[in-house]
Amino acid sequence: MNEVKEIVNVWDIVAEDFGKSEPRYWNDFGYKLVEYSNITKGNKVLDIAVGRGASLFPSVNKVKSSGYVVGIDSSKVMIEETHKDILSKNIVNAEVKVMDADELDFPEDYFDNVVCGFGIGYLLLGKHKLKNVIKVLKTGGQVAFSIWGVQEDQKWLGDTINRYLKVDNVKDKHKNQDIPKFDDVKSVEKILKEAGFKNIKVHEEVEKVIYKDKNMWWKEMHTNAVRKIFDKIESLGFESYVQFKVDIFNDLDKFKKDNCLHFNMPVIYAFGEK
Repeated sequence: MNEVKEIVNVWDIVAEDFGKSEPRYWNDFGYKLVEYSNITKGNKVLDIAVGRGASLFPSVNKVKSSGYVVGIDSSKVMIEETHKDILSKNIVNAEVKVMDADELDFPEDYFDNVVCGFGIGYLLLGKHKLKNVIKVLKTGGQVAFSIWGVQEDQKWLGDTINRYLKVDNVKDKHKNQDIPKFDDVKSVEKILKEAGFKNIKVHEEVEKVIYKDKNMWWKEMHTNAVRKIFDKIESLGFESYVQFKVDIFNDLDKFKKDNCLHFNMPVIYAFGEK
């Protein structure tokens, strides 16, 4: 599971700044996920891949003082930073723990809701897939996922990165053949149905994300998982990295409108009940 370890490492690196750089779309997506769910007053909620709390804090607002929210993440630094946020907000009905999402250490039939923002890929990489998610849900409990749809506006970035890292696209495409496709509504519906969920509802929304300039885009990329890839390119040497940035900034011009950069980011919101 070297790939999982690499992912954890990059989240440790970016944890302090993750979700804190403009535009703060992670918070917007987390809020929507919770709003679309059936989380309500008094519910007990598990947030898998909690990050900096994009879904956790809206969940706390939903469950009120009679409910409770537990967030887990494999990144120790991410958990430390989010714990600080919980304390600073004087929240007493939420906690965060370092925990592998594939080895959920909770009793069976424990949570009313399980939410997972952009973390379904980590679950599908694990040996238990979604089995443990169902296990910890109460009968009638709901799972809620936000998942990236096909990012047409990001394909240029992948092409530029591959040119510098000389990635074998064919080899990379088949690297994880055991993981089902999950970037469209029908594929996600199929995954949830095969996992045993009922009353499945899945839809996609095209979210508009706007950066005020190229420097804002560049800074935000260094506060999310893309940082790992940029660091690999930087390791190629100073000249390569400088040229990479020049190429990126030139490519960003195609998204310029009204002196800002406009991106369409399709997000799939998926729900199912045990």
